[in-house]
Amino acid sequence: MRKIWKTIFCCLVSAGGAAACATASPSASGKPETAGMIIENGIAMPMLVYSDTGTPNEESEITRLCVFVETDYDTDGDGKKDLVKAFLQIPKAAADGAYQAAAIYNPTPYSAGTVNDVIADNPFIVADESFDPSVLYAEGSARVPEKTITAAEAAKTADSSEWLYTLPRLGSSGYYDAAQNDYFLTRGFAIVNASGIGTYGSEGLELCGTHLERDSHKCVVEWLAGNRTAYTDRTGTTAVSADWCNHKVAIFGISYGGTIPYEVATTGVEGLETIVPIAGISCWYDYRNSQGVSTFAYPYYTPVLSSFVAGGCYLDSSLTVYKPAYADWYSWQRTAEADSSGNYSDIYAASDYSGDWENIRCSALIVHGLNDFNVMTKQSDLMYRAFKNAGADVKLFLHQDGHNLPYGITFGEELFEVTLNRWFCHYLYGVDNGIEDMAEVTVQSNLDGSVHTFDEWNTAEYRETEVQETEGTTTILSGSYDSFYTDYLKDGNNLEPFYSSLDSEHAAVYTLDLPEESEIKGIPEVHVSLKTGDTDQDNLMVSAVLMDTCTDGSLFDAYLTKGSLGNTLPVRKTDPYEIGQGHAQGTRKEYVQSRTPCKVITLGWMDLLDPDAGYLSSENRVQAPIEPDTCHDYVIYLSPTVYTVEKGHTLKLYLFAADPNRSRLDDTMDSTQDFADDVPDKIYSFEIDNSSVRVNLPLAN
Repeated sequence: MRKIWKTIFCCLVSAGGAAACATASPSASGKPETAGMIIENGIAMPMLVYSDTGTPNEESEITRLCVFVETDYDTDGDGKKDLVKAFLQIPKAAADGAYQAAAIYNPTPYSAGTVNDVIADNPFIVADESFDPSVLYAEGSARVPEKTITAAEAAKTADSSEWLYTLPRLGSSGYYDAAQNDYFLTRGFAIVNASGIGTYGSEGLELCGTHLERDSHKCVVEWLAGNRTAYTDRTGTTAVSADWCNHKVAIFGISYGGTIPYEVATTGVEGLETIVPIAGISCWYDYRNSQGVSTFAYPYYTPVLSSFVAGGCYLDSSLTVYKPAYADWYSWQRTAEADSSGNYSDIYAASDYSGDWENIRCSALIVHGLNDFNVMTKQSDLMYRAFKNAGADVKLFLHQDGHNLPYGITFGEELFEVTLNRWFCHYLYGVDNGIEDMAEVTVQSNLDGSVHTFDEWNTAEYRETEVQETEGTTTILSGSYDSFYTDYLKDGNNLEPFYSSLDSEHAAVYTLDLPEESEIKGIPEVHVSLKTGDTDQDNLMVSAVLMDTCTDGSLFDAYLTKGSLGNTLPVRKTDPYEIGQGHAQGTRKEYVQSRTPCKVITLGWMDLLDPDAGYLSSENRVQAPIEPDTCHDYVIYLSPTVYTVEKGHTLKLYLFAADPNRSRLDDTMDSTQDFADDVPDKIYSFEIDNSSVRVNLPLAN
């Protein structure tokens, strides 16, 4: 059995070198940063024997404990600064002082446990309309510890029930994702899970998307960097130091957990060296709105998501009675987003991290699935632009899956975890492995899964694509999609059968010719002239879908995802790979293509009543009313993509009204939509000038 103490004197080597013993550059403490780790060919190798989270610390080579980090604000109004609970998994060699470990921080608010299925059971009443959200920024008083101890000392009395528990109501498990980063834990990194204020085990109110949520996670980074106080428990009498940490932190997560890295990066907090956000949200406006129109069944979302994870916002142990202050905020936030009615307002500007880039200091490896129809690729594009504006090191990594973490997938010749290993070793330990010189954009091909790269993003030349059969006009009615949507649900939420089934009563379909194999790289634009007489309504959606088909109608292979939120590709399991000694092996996987007559490339939506709506979020504030029954020119910006159209294929453009995959705007969908009473009946029509339709494609070739 390999023991960690046998590796104390192993040290870093440059990329391409063999394992060797030498002296690494010292950290601020004077200790070699990678002593105790095994670095071979520029990556960290397994160095300890894994044991699961229920193993007592005295029997394990991993030290586990919880700490409570003091934040800047008193959001729950109890007079004291809120405490955020953090679950630590530290290689014992680092906890015992043999070396200092870098921290990989997973900040997802889901981790502490989900508590309320609010979409099906809304517990809130309309709160006090005079609620002033500034009260949430009360500073509160700081605790004064009686003594400070090390993490190793605190771990002696750690109780595993602090991280192994089941919550009432939904029965979710605490820190269910604690094993997600075992690959890095066994290689000498410390793993930190913290869900932020208002989540189960933490104090304060869960305030999704706000600066206060951002601050609570920033405070965790500050403690890891040695610049903030944390305590062994909620009494705040005994402080605990991050003495085991080299004061370098990476924030890494997916979805909501991929959103927090963007939040914290915009603070410029010391100690945050890099972020790896996967399918993260960079602007909450664009998650449930698009070009002036709400793309969700009800025009508010962050308070709904907040209540799903707000385990710290209850007054009772059965988790049924909310703190009044939280109910007030929830109602205020919901009203503010509803009043925006699809427009970019101040409430969204406050949660737009892509426009708040001035303080960004860290690097970023931004990862996104090209078939993610939950968090669209626009989110990564917006934040990529933010990092470029800040002059920070940023790379874009685009794969063919949907809303999913691509663990176990080999891209080119390298396992995804190995790429992350090289990234973290370089930015957290200074290992010279060349990862900073990787291509600006790495893309997995839609044709065969191979990998190719670009030196730049958003630089492809736009070319107007000829549209066939463009005479006359077409009238589109919002009407019922009932039969189409029923088939969509039966098919496991595949997008292609639904959109391709829309007939002339529901959609206008245009054929686009590309003379040869072409690669779309960037943001396709649909230009069209429309008119409507229904200007007395609001939030009227125009939908556009770009579809790939074979010219002769035959089937072809494509990556097709299933599932409306966690849309993922089918995979084929291949050979195992090592997580670490004592740990079950990982399984390599490869994405599997399906035979299909069509493939959704990308899609977009905009407000029929707002022809001036643009791509950038801030361009979508309230516009002047338009003249009824008068043609206006629109540009619908489809979500960014990289897609190769094969020779012999034809593109089809679908234009239609409300998209039931995104929004329920008529009463035929009530049976499939929660909050049905909030959904207005929207019966409207618009007329398309077919001769105006053109598609500008950013072509790499």
